Amino acid sequence: MSSMQRIQLLLFYVPVALAHYYSLDRSLLSVIAALVSVSLVVLTTTALISHIEGRTPRTCIGFVSVYLLSLYYASQFISYYLQGSYFNQQYLFHLNLTTLREAQTAYLPLMLLVIGWTICVLLGFYYFRHRTPRSSYSPSTLAGFFLLALILDPGLRPSVVAIANSALSTKMDSLDVIAWEELDLDQGALSNTQITSSPGKNLLLVFLEGVEAIYTDEDLFPGLTPNLQALNEEGWQLDNMQQVVGSSWTMAGLVSSLCGTPLLYESSLGGNEILFSRMLDKATCLPDVLDSAGYQQVFMGGAALEFAGKGSFLQEHGFDTTLGRYELIAKLEDTEYVNGWGLYDDSLFSKALEQFNSLAESEQPFNLTLLTVDTHHPTGEPSASCSEYENIDNSILHAVHCTDYLLGEFLNQVKAHPIYEDTVVVLASDHLAMRNNAFPLFPPDYQRRLYFNVLNTGVAAEKGIFATPLDISPTVLQLLEVQHDVAFLAGLNLLNTSLADAERDTFDPDRLNAIRYINSNHLSTIEENIVYSLSRVAAQEITYSNSIVNIEFDYGRLEFDAMDGDPHFLLPRLSNVEYDDATLYLTLNSDEKLDVAIYYETKVGAGYSEQHTMHRNIEVGLNQIAFDLSGIATDSRIRIDPGHLSGRYSIHELEIRTQ
Repeated sequence: MSSMQRIQLLLFYVPVALAHYYSLDRSLLSVIAALVSVSLVVLTTTALISHIEGRTPRTCIGFVSVYLLSLYYASQFISYYLQGSYFNQQYLFHLNLTTLREAQTAYLPLMLLVIGWTICVLLGFYYFRHRTPRSSYSPSTLAGFFLLALILDPGLRPSVVAIANSALSTKMDSLDVIAWEELDLDQGALSNTQITSSPGKNLLLVFLEGVEAIYTDEDLFPGLTPNLQALNEEGWQLDNMQQVVGSSWTMAGLVSSLCGTPLLYESSLGGNEILFSRMLDKATCLPDVLDSAGYQQVFMGGAALEFAGKGSFLQEHGFDTTLGRYELIAKLEDTEYVNGWGLYDDSLFSKALEQFNSLAESEQPFNLTLLTVDTHHPTGEPSASCSEYENIDNSILHAVHCTDYLLGEFLNQVKAHPIYEDTVVVLASDHLAMRNNAFPLFPPDYQRRLYFNVLNTGVAAEKGIFATPLDISPTVLQLLEVQHDVAFLAGLNLLNTSLADAERDTFDPDRLNAIRYINSNHLSTIEENIVYSLSRVAAQEITYSNSIVNIEFDYGRLEFDAMDGDPHFLLPRLSNVEYDDATLYLTLNSDEKLDVAIYYETKVGAGYSEQHTMHRNIEVGLNQIAFDLSGIATDSRIRIDPGHLSGRYSIHELEIRTQ
């Protein structure tokens, strides 16, 4: 064994050994396989490099090879350190420049450690690059050893098998092949063409970062969460809420809880670019329903809104105000009192109380949604205003104890406000705890469950019913007494579901594939499927009736005044569009209840008539409606009547999309 091989082997053992130290699967066989794998990789790589003729090619190819290996093993170590497992969807979701930039303050020492180790690996290669004798093994033999190393890699092997199985499985390409009832999916989620809703009670929704049900186990952690224990006695707690695929990290948990569908997608994009690519923009979520019912909605979280695309997604789905790290720090008395992720929970709850009082003074119903951060893995960062958990000296438990105390203080003040009588409080995990330093204290046979509790509703439903985050939105809407006609793809209203019907196979591959297909192709806008959009055309392509004046057209937004009660306009002739496979989506803001209609021809030249029209009644505020265009003749110009009253009209979006 050459000196280069010994040095490289020693350096590469470090991240691999640490990775499997943090692994949730610490089997001896897995550790041995990992060490043998990295040994073969390093030995064969350095030996193959020794076969390269010429100093410059050997240096260049060697540098690239060693750097790629260091990148792989460093990334593997980070994945195990953060979540206790090999690369998976949640890891790749966060692997982008925006997320890395926001995470650097929380994990700066870790990043510096990885950078320093990588430099050592590269310097070791550079020093020995011309001092390594040619290997006696042939390149083909070394290639075989390298292949064996890949097979032995305990993380890579199952991942390759999963990718191969996915590639060989039948691809879903039509809604017709989906067994909706058998898979416990609601096809009505695809036809939420018009949200009709009326307001009910106010909503205070608190997502607790990684706080799962085990922390409330008094036998295991006595006195850790006294406030949650008291709230459990006061409210309706679900004991059997289980995490599903596509809900196991913060953004996925929020999407699953708010939209009734997990964050599963077919796109090749990674990271939060998914949520910047109109992913699930056509899904109807809890805040969309509340928005249509006239709620004022505010989201507050200690972490940056840019992290994982959180802010953009929430704004897309009805939140009027989104406040994160950078928006809230400026409001603190001590702007230096922040942790690696952003605001401590004591600062967040303090500002949230101010926001709650402000919302309570308005005449609108409201939704205040909070997301804590002190209990973030792997070690937690409890607020300075809290005392430590006395029974066990553990930083995550200190953070959980602290957040429990701060939540209790916050809710005591909320309850003292008269508006509380008309407010529903929902407390929920955003996801199960990821690998943290309290995991060694968890029993090995623990059945992991999410925390969920509802206050101030008087509900006495079955606590042990099988539940998932996907059920939160439809259930909460009934708890709020909001009347609506919205369906959720994979979520159930648990208050109207029997124990037997609530049981679902959430890990069924056919179900997951169907959700991926639906999310990507029917609840998300695919750019190539947009055949007409106001954001892509000029105002002069539209023909307006004589009663329409003062036209303003800017970036797809169309506003005008109607001088009488019959304003209408005609879209251009779309000769290349087959309307039988198309839907017209219209988003408009109204100060009045209106009748919106479209007129069309079933045969070009037949003219418009009341027989060939579709109507939608809209409410005051922002309305999202859709018209199925099947039956309309190709080349027919579609006429849109946005209302039956004179006044100002504001159209925010108008698109025709094919399936």
